[in-house]
Amino acid sequence: MMERVALLKEIEKLPSKYFGEVVDFVEYLRQKAYLAGTTQKEYENDIEGYKAMAADAEREKEAQEWCNASFGPVSS
Repeated sequence: MMERVALLKEIEKLPSKYFGEVVDFVEYLRQKAYLAGTTQKEYENDIEGYKAMAADAEREKEAQEWCNASFGPVSS
């Protein structure tokens, strides 16, 4: 617990212009911790879910139309 208090004190000493970088780094560490805790089975389940979404032709068509409207058409 003492490390946390010391860390917060160090963050408070930083100029406010660096707070965004601190937040970005904390998010990076959260993602790293999440991925370290994700089992291979959870990862495979995510992959299967993405494949199922991609196989949904109507959803893919809507997504493509939205992307084209937002960013312009992409040539293949």
